[in-house]
Amino acid sequence: MIVLPVLITAVLFLFIVNFLSQLLNPLVIPIQEGTGDASPLVSKLIAMGVLSAIILLVGGFTESRVGGDRLKQSLDALMAQIPGIRSIYSPLDQISTMLLEGDTQNFQDVVLVEFPSDGSYSIAFQTSHPPEMIERKTDEEDMITVFLPMGPNPFMGGFILHMSEEEVYRLDLTVEEGISSIISFGVAVEIDDHPDDVPINVDDVIKDE
Repeated sequence: MIVLPVLITAVLFLFIVNFLSQLLNPLVIPIQEGTGDASPLVSKLIAMGVLSAIILLVGGFTESRVGGDRLKQSLDALMAQIPGIRSIYSPLDQISTMLLEGDTQNFQDVVLVEFPSDGSYSIAFQTSHPPEMIERKTDEEDMITVFLPMGPNPFMGGFILHMSEEEVYRLDLTVEEGISSIISFGVAVEIDDHPDDVPINVDDVIKDE
């Protein structure tokens, strides 16, 4: 249980490094030939160095007075004009922003919804309120919009549900705790203010509501 997360992280890291080293071969090969060392390890180290340098240069230019946000805005505008590419780039851009900057403000509250069947409950996140047209069509006055993610990666897929507030149970969890529960298959939920780290009983939460 202790070693497995480390091994999985190491495997994913090595896969990414290997992929990037192949992607950056046009830049890596001339540098490696200049060093006179053709070992794969040196190739990967050079690739990591080149990638780090590119990230620092792009980040430095973006944060400078000259660059500002113009580089990012120009890239977004360029991708938005390419059919097919924009449908892939835009969601990935939002996901990367959420993951790298910790932007979870779009998730307002952690809630419990009855899904996929009666008596079965899933963790979801309130994102907004549905348009008035949906409330009129359903004859519901108080509705909320929730995002029901698919585990173990809550950012790569899920369902958008418009539900009556009476069908939603609000949980005393932070967004980070809700995400941790989904990523860990419902096992790990760290709650600092919960006495003695006693696991939360879903049935007790529902009764309280």
